[in-house]
Amino acid sequence: MLIHPRTVAHKVFDIWRSPGRFTKNPDIVVTPKGRYLLIYSDVDAHWSLKDQVLTTLASDDKGETWYKFREVDRADLAAGDERLVTPRLSLLNDGRLVIIVDHDDDGHFHEDQPPGNWLYWSYDLGDTWSAAHTENGIGGFEPDRILNLPDGALGVTSHLMRGESQEFAQVLWTSSDGGRSWTERGTIAHDGYHRFCEGAVAVLDGGRRLACVMRENHSGGIPSFVAFSDDCGYSWSQPQMLPFALHRPYAKQLVDGRVMVTGRNVNGGLGTYAWVGDLEEAAGQYAVGGPRRKYDATIMGDALLVQNRPEHECRYTLLPPESTFSDVDFEAELRVEASAGRGDVAFMSISRLGQLLKIAPDHISITRGRHEVRHLADMTRYRTVALRHRRGWLRVQLDGEAVLHSCVFREEAPANDFHGGDPLRRTQFGQWGDSGRSYWRRVSYRLNNQKLDDFRWEWSAESGAHPDQYQRDRMIQIHANHPAQKPWPDHGYSSWIQRGDGSIYIVDYTNTGDVPNTAHLVGVNLEPADIA
Repeated sequence: MLIHPRTVAHKVFDIWRSPGRFTKNPDIVVTPKGRYLLIYSDVDAHWSLKDQVLTTLASDDKGETWYKFREVDRADLAAGDERLVTPRLSLLNDGRLVIIVDHDDDGHFHEDQPPGNWLYWSYDLGDTWSAAHTENGIGGFEPDRILNLPDGALGVTSHLMRGESQEFAQVLWTSSDGGRSWTERGTIAHDGYHRFCEGAVAVLDGGRRLACVMRENHSGGIPSFVAFSDDCGYSWSQPQMLPFALHRPYAKQLVDGRVMVTGRNVNGGLGTYAWVGDLEEAAGQYAVGGPRRKYDATIMGDALLVQNRPEHECRYTLLPPESTFSDVDFEAELRVEASAGRGDVAFMSISRLGQLLKIAPDHISITRGRHEVRHLADMTRYRTVALRHRRGWLRVQLDGEAVLHSCVFREEAPANDFHGGDPLRRTQFGQWGDSGRSYWRRVSYRLNNQKLDDFRWEWSAESGAHPDQYQRDRMIQIHANHPAQKPWPDHGYSSWIQRGDGSIYIVDYTNTGDVPNTAHLVGVNLEPADIA
């Protein structure tokens, strides 16, 4: 089976390579004359250690071919310059173009540090650019593109660390003098726990509402969030979970009223994905993350049959506990088979608690320190296995009887895992190893957290739906990236425009098929049917 059943990867084509270089983070606009113009960062590696060149490309044939247009600025680290990171390009209502780019995160991510976002202005549609406007008051880093807000101000969002919590806050900055000076208008999201960042502001229904879609940087099963404002960004609703987890989300409203969000998928198949729908209806929903690579899983009567194969990885990701102080009930009814009768076939894991339960035909086991502790059992027939945690005491139950025990120490294990490769950093269930079969009838998962909302999720194969059915139905894989790509799969800082005929043109970067520390830019043409 493909990584994802909804894919338009066959529509992806290369648009730009800079030999021996890493081309990243393209952002696209269309000028009043119909020219496509994009900005990207031409660097020596994903995290550049030498030099960066802010470069614009242009296309006069609607994105079919591109040519180098202008170099806007350069930074040379050996000469003492600060690192340029992620540029964004905007066409404002008054006809000006503006680029915003952040600098070395370590120097500007805290609210007590000086701002590091620079602005470049063009009054002739990109033919010439001003020198960097460095003293502007826009704090934080990884800014979104600059927008015309409905009240006439300019707005841009970025994230920074608040000293009181030592966690990120997503902040809206505005300018009432055409972009010369900026002040903080409102905090979009900050609760001292979630790591809100890389927000994208979308203007909804001609200005009736603003929505900010955000990355959550713990990842590990924590999804993206959204917050809304009805007063042009002065106040915002409580952030709510979304049924997808996209890094560097790019969000805009389509002409039909739906919102499309693209970004790097970190809770399922690797690559750049798109979600299309009603943000207000989606707010507060949670969807289980699906497998990140090839998998073989089929609903067979009253069970989900997972066939373990080499280079396959059928694992489903759930929301992690808030902390080791959360109560957890994680239960599954399943059986397993192995061709040789032995060997681990399936698993269940709980991140933050550092717990991994492996299931073989003749036993179940957990790891305690350096040692594996087993309980002999016939797992070739359907059994109910449960992981139950209260106040630091973890019990493994088999058909209601506690058979294994473990103590969970405070802050036992982290939950950060962008790509889902380490089951101890994710709350997951599914395939273990590359041979054997597992049959899953039902899974239930309950969290009682100290501060965050409690969480409940249940699934049964009798429903006819896969555990990750929402993602299978609603997420569109724009282009994939194999987990074995070196040094790691890299992609997903995307941007797009909608044309007058309803089609969509996406630009992104990827290192798919490239030698280490290089990447190239790609384009994608979507028809309305692709996002129906």
